Amino acid sequence: MRKFCHEEWCLEFFKQVIQTKGTSIFFTGTPGSGKSQKDRYFLQYFAPFETVIKWDTGKDDIQLCFTLGKPVQILIPLGCKFEMRGEVPAEYVITPVPIPEITWRLIKPGWINIISMRNYYLDEKNLKSDVRAMFKNFLLRLRLDEFKNWLPAVFDADEAHVILGNLRIDASADGKQTGQDVANILKECRSKGLRWLIISQGYYDIQGTARENTPCYVVSRGTVVDRRDNPKLNYLSGFARSCESKHGWIVLPNGDHYGKTSPIPFPYFEPMKTRIIYRGFVDEEKDMADDSEMLRGDPGVFASQMFEPEHSPAIPSRYAVYDGVNQ
Repeated sequence: MRKFCHEEWCLEFFKQVIQTKGTSIFFTGTPGSGKSQKDRYFLQYFAPFETVIKWDTGKDDIQLCFTLGKPVQILIPLGCKFEMRGEVPAEYVITPVPIPEITWRLIKPGWINIISMRNYYLDEKNLKSDVRAMFKNFLLRLRLDEFKNWLPAVFDADEAHVILGNLRIDASADGKQTGQDVANILKECRSKGLRWLIISQGYYDIQGTARENTPCYVVSRGTVVDRRDNPKLNYLSGFARSCESKHGWIVLPNGDHYGKTSPIPFPYFEPMKTRIIYRGFVDEEKDMADDSEMLRGDPGVFASQMFEPEHSPAIPSRYAVYDGVNQ
């Protein structure tokens, strides 16, 4: 940490962000602008002091989390499988999650916790529904101190539009409601020591409420922001149009920005030579047809799936009864 604070911007970042639990950061930039590398750079300074919770984008970005010198827990849906082939430089465990709602109770304090859901769904709508269930009632449980065993913590949300999406990305009911729920969490989680690292390709890809509650920004190549929304980011976006992927600018909570005379050159972290394999789907199609299909088409197609009726004695007709009486 002493080496980190040698430069002026690092010392200010340490004072205003690292020491201030719950202060969130928004990383912006186009694909290939080095956002994940910058994210890994800052995670190394949060990991010694805070529990890390990482959202798995399913694009091998989680490999950098195994190089932070901490044990790793991968949380996957029950019934699915997660495999790593190759040399892994950290201890890790795989924890099945029966239902999304209990994900937060399984977080290990002081560990790198990776929530891996995205590659286990065939339908994005089903993923959104379970992400919504995961965050449902989260804020109430946070207020009731049910998570104090793993706080303070940092929630690292790469591809943040999956969680914080707005109408530009996802107009589904679950997507909008989840984004609003998480935006409300961002409003109140700072006092509990839960910070967010929000990583998105576009400044406008997440809800405005979420943007307003991230006072620190890391600007990468391709950032585009309207002056009316954020004058400082609009000013820096002019310099970020053609910079290299390793370059970036930092805007601190007090409004100061660094990379004033030239952009900050961030280091490059070599990914592990490890193959990650995801197996199984939560919403995999069943062999048996959905019940709703029984009402459509030719019912004979489903004859093999019908239950045999229970045998019961035949009830004589009224004519048989009448004939018996007359005889």
